[in-house]
Amino acid sequence: MSRYPNQKLFWEKHHKADTHKAYIDSPSRFAREVEELFPPGATVLELGCGVGADASYFAEQGNTITATDFSEAVIRQNQQRYSNRNNLAFQVLDISKPFPFSKHSYDVVYAHLSLHYFTDSVTRKIVNYIHTVLKPDGLFCFMCKSTDDPLYGKGIQIEKDMFEKEGHIRHFFSETYAKELFNKKFNIQLLESGKEDLYGYPSAYIQVVGRNI
Repeated sequence: MSRYPNQKLFWEKHHKADTHKAYIDSPSRFAREVEELFPPGATVLELGCGVGADASYFAEQGNTITATDFSEAVIRQNQQRYSNRNNLAFQVLDISKPFPFSKHSYDVVYAHLSLHYFTDSVTRKIVNYIHTVLKPDGLFCFMCKSTDDPLYGKGIQIEKDMFEKEGHIRHFFSETYAKELFNKKFNIQLLESGKEDLYGYPSAYIQVVGRNI
């Protein structure tokens, strides 16, 4: 995606400025809901952990978390903030590239608002990586902006359902698209769309939970 605005640089700037600092102690609604589905003491891989609120919440519930983000700035901040947590580790990771984790090594892969930055072809590769690192019957839980979001169609179109606005790229998911991504890899346990404020802005989302086949 080199011909598009670099999203790593975009988020490095935001995290260095601490623009999401207000959400450090506020796990998302989605995190609280899906954690109830985790097996006891689950091993969890989080993709795009941001300021670490969801990762911290999962750790507090007794799970062991590897929380990743492609922003080196936010990973450094999180490593300092949560240095006393033995069951919570932070790691820089570009999820558009093959994951450096063993096959079938996690009970859960979790992604909150972190999968909607990639073209269709890259998104499908990421889903394959997730399928590989999840244990059989493991959970894949993700939430993304949906095609009903107020920002859908705004800015420069990159490809179908994907737009760039003021340097920020978003790939909006439909329920049909989510089903296509899960086809032959995951059995869908939950698929629903809705609306809520996300980081202070009215938004529309799709949330999906599937079990690894």
